[in-house]
Amino acid sequence: MNRWRLLGGIAVVVASFTAMLAAPTTTLGADLALNPEYAESPIPSIWTRADGPAARTGHDQSWLWGPHIRSITREPYGSAPDGSRQVYYFDKARLEITDPNGDRNSLWYVTPGLLVGELITGRIQVGDGTFVQTAPADIPVTGDIANNPLSPTYATLAPLASVGDDPERARRPSQIGQPVTALLRADGTVEQDGVAESAVQIAGYDAALGHNIPDVFLRWIQDQPYPWEYVVGHPLTEAYWVDTMINGAPRRVLMQAFERRVLTYDPANPSGWQTESGNAGLHYRVWRDLKMPDDPQLISLAAGVPLGELIVDKALEHGIDPFFFAALAKVASNFQPLGRMENGGIGFFGVRPEIVASVGDKRALDPSVNADLAASVIAPLATQFSDMRHVLAVYYTGSNHPDWSDPALNAFVSNVLDTQAWMLAEFNHPANLLREPPPPEPAPEPALRYIGTGPAAYYAPGYTVAWWEYTLQRHASWGNAVPGWAPDPNGYYCVHPDFRPGQRLRLTANGVTLWCTIGDSVATWDQPAWRARWAVELSYNTFQALHLGQNNRVEVYAP
Repeated sequence: MNRWRLLGGIAVVVASFTAMLAAPTTTLGADLALNPEYAESPIPSIWTRADGPAARTGHDQSWLWGPHIRSITREPYGSAPDGSRQVYYFDKARLEITDPNGDRNSLWYVTPGLLVGELITGRIQVGDGTFVQTAPADIPVTGDIANNPLSPTYATLAPLASVGDDPERARRPSQIGQPVTALLRADGTVEQDGVAESAVQIAGYDAALGHNIPDVFLRWIQDQPYPWEYVVGHPLTEAYWVDTMINGAPRRVLMQAFERRVLTYDPANPSGWQTESGNAGLHYRVWRDLKMPDDPQLISLAAGVPLGELIVDKALEHGIDPFFFAALAKVASNFQPLGRMENGGIGFFGVRPEIVASVGDKRALDPSVNADLAASVIAPLATQFSDMRHVLAVYYTGSNHPDWSDPALNAFVSNVLDTQAWMLAEFNHPANLLREPPPPEPAPEPALRYIGTGPAAYYAPGYTVAWWEYTLQRHASWGNAVPGWAPDPNGYYCVHPDFRPGQRLRLTANGVTLWCTIGDSVATWDQPAWRARWAVELSYNTFQALHLGQNNRVEVYAP
């Protein structure tokens, strides 16, 4: 079973307090709010140490990562073992696993992404020392992301930041002990004494890139449970006071850009929230127009292939089958933005030179631009021709009358269509599902003991039988499943804190009796509240099979 089906190991429970499947009220469209406590190890421990329930009990503190994971997907990275890395987007940052074979005991097995430099320069890192250039992020660094003309944008910071080919140009001398009085306007103008009444002072100096660090930021960094290099990285700019809009009202705050995040200080905020990490993770997703699809059957594809969110979104925007579009990217470049094909095509989708000429080679390597260029060719061809082999042949050759005697052409067309069929099966698309085999002969009914009666919670419909099978397999790989476990023969899965993955329960409700297999577990700290509310937790298809939407009351028995 392929790990891509698991969406990074997160179980999202809809009817339960333990996690929510909900669209956030931001400009991120269909992004989901996923509970980090259920992510694949070691993400839960990294998140919990700073932002978990125990870390936040009894005192106020601003978020280091954020309350939710917004997306779990893959990003191209040519230097990784398989050419891509697993990424976890939070509000404040992005966590990355570049080498899954690395030392899992090392803190740096999971690295916080260097997002801020990319937002400022538009240079997206796609490998060790390799980049794709696109436009810098014209997104406010602080405050409201929309209707905020007061705030400087990431692009505004470029002349003031130690980024690009000449980072030394932004170096500044040490000013320890001096007040922070510089005011940065939205147009990039700096007034060195714009905030003469400032009570914030310089308390540290980073000699690596030559930038001063205010006391309010230095204290916040030192309070985190991780080394400063891991939390923020080197400062990229000096600290500046800026005017911004927060919830539609004007405010003046202090901000400073670091490699891994932006820090802000608002003296008007309550204690514990005056210094905060900016929303660099959210800003990055808005900048690159990344969002998970609404269709549960496309979530697995969007999460499972590099830049899958972009592939699915662009395919739907242009009326192209997302699985076909993903297969094209796989064959054309192996999901590498700097890929080049034998026919001269370049970029993520191997766009031909005459199409690239409309925007230029450099811009065409931006995966978003490359996707639009590829779709601009494929969409009208798919309308004109019903045979997708012919569509691919015209895309590859640039001719409406392709030479089918060319072995390279035939190999390209066959590879794309074969890859599309593989993806339909791999990501559990219903168009490619085979008829279920007949159920086995029922075994003699074992002696049962009564466990309890009450309402049932259920997992989201997008968590398919394939997801449950893989989750059960993962528990087994951790030694958390019972000996002799097996996937449920009917695809019915359940969860109960008193039973281990692989065990079986018998359920009766609304005149229906069936057996389910324990496929996941309940976190220890959630068990008291769980027991107070539920008799059992079910996969969505099990919930439906018992007709619990009509009368949510189920009897639970165990052998």
